[in-house]
Amino acid sequence: MNVAFSDKILRLREEIDRQLNKIDLPEISTSLAQPMRFSLNARAKRLRPILVLLVGEDLGGSRQNLMPAALAVEVLHTFTLVHDDIMDNDSVRRGQQTVHVKWNVNTAILTGDGLNALAFRLLMQTKSVQLDRIGTEFSQAMLEICDGQAFDLAFEKIDGIDTEDYMNMIARKTGRLLGLACQLGALVADASPKIVNNLNLFGQELGLAFQIQDDLLELTADQEAMGKSLGSDLAAGKKTFPVITALNNMTEKQRLAFLSFLKANAVNRRLIVRELTKLGAIQQTAAVIEKLLTNARQRITSLPEQLQNDLNDMMGLIARRQS
Repeated sequence: MNVAFSDKILRLREEIDRQLNKIDLPEISTSLAQPMRFSLNARAKRLRPILVLLVGEDLGGSRQNLMPAALAVEVLHTFTLVHDDIMDNDSVRRGQQTVHVKWNVNTAILTGDGLNALAFRLLMQTKSVQLDRIGTEFSQAMLEICDGQAFDLAFEKIDGIDTEDYMNMIARKTGRLLGLACQLGALVADASPKIVNNLNLFGQELGLAFQIQDDLLELTADQEAMGKSLGSDLAAGKKTFPVITALNNMTEKQRLAFLSFLKANAVNRRLIVRELTKLGAIQQTAAVIEKLLTNARQRITSLPEQLQNDLNDMMGLIARRQS
């Protein structure tokens, strides 16, 4: 493990947390400001704003100029989580109750809306000659994330989802947001179009690997370590990558029986992992994650050396994570 890099990430996370705590919410009632702050101040990895800062600083940008965009990405991400939790009926997020559980659904909807508006307000505080492009990419990413969530909801009612369908869906959600984070860092630093594009593609590959790894951890991780509800996807009939991989190798009759088995045993993740391992789905999922990380590494081979090193170290941290 690169101890120096781990310390660097810890310091960046602490700085991001401090800046989030300092965000002003003027002329907003307590009934809305309180759940917004509750969401923003929760314990989190802050991967997306860290990527903005890492990329931007390694390309010569100043932290002062990068921070508004970094905070905007994190606030946007938090907005998506608040609304996702409503749709998925999750009770725990980032180690605490979800907003719709702690308050109610209507408050959670408004909280997400408020966070979305706040994200754009923060973004517009970015000092950059590329501000128009930054705003366009941010808005487009938001649209694609919503589109991805629409696909996610639709897939719950369709049995015949294949891995390509699933990859396209998560590319719009997790992939697009990590790609945006890398893009914004490069744009604020006024990097060349080629570098901006390569970093966007890197972030998207990293995002795909991160989400599929999340799918695996949903089955294998400790709920307290993950800080969110586990097993809820199975109970709701959601088809994550390991499950889709298993289903794709079954007949129609076998698929229906296996889906019934998953729903009936949603709280017994150990049993489900055992069955998925027998089917080879856990091993295939791990192989896909490694392939995506390899693809991401190839995207950055022409970048400045320090940025390559930092992004490779970041991939190492992600590959080893257990939460």
